[in-house]
Amino acid sequence: MQRSDRDVIIGIVSNAFEQNPRAQTMMKKKNPARSVRLMTEYAYQLVEKFDGIYLSADKSTVLFYYRKSQYHRTLADYLKYGKMFLQAIRPSQLFPTLKREKHIMNLRKGYPDYIYVWVLGSVPNNKSLQGLADIRDHLFDLSEKLQLPILIETTVEKLLKLYRYVGFEVYHEWYDEEADLNVWFLERPLRLKV
Repeated sequence: MQRSDRDVIIGIVSNAFEQNPRAQTMMKKKNPARSVRLMTEYAYQLVEKFDGIYLSADKSTVLFYYRKSQYHRTLADYLKYGKMFLQAIRPSQLFPTLKREKHIMNLRKGYPDYIYVWVLGSVPNNKSLQGLADIRDHLFDLSEKLQLPILIETTVEKLLKLYRYVGFEVYHEWYDEEADLNVWFLERPLRLKV
């Protein structure tokens, strides 16, 4: 990946984190731009290890994802996470974050393997749907090739409508009292090869 692509990706994903209601409740208020940058850098470094970064051909939309069976964090990854957490996340969010992650992981136990969409972001005020169509095609082709379902969560109602439109189904809904947010858990079921 070229340096210019990395800069585009970091910019798009940073914007996605800035617009994400859950991220907003977690990050430090003193310097939110720095918090967003640290969160983005951490996410980029982690999914890059799993070839989990996809930039649309028109460079308007970015996807961070991973395959559950290949997602193994090392001690170095946990140390980077801890450093990012201390610098970017409010200390009061430690236990709510751990509780939230545990709840989410318990909901996924029924899936032995899957493709997980961690972050999906687009250039702000982008009117074209070409980037989203490119991302959709990439994800759906990967799902078919690997014969795995795709899982994603959202706290944004307009994204819920978009995901349903392209074939995702809600398999669980949860009200996160700590963050005061509705969280929708979606799956695009495996499409069996014929």
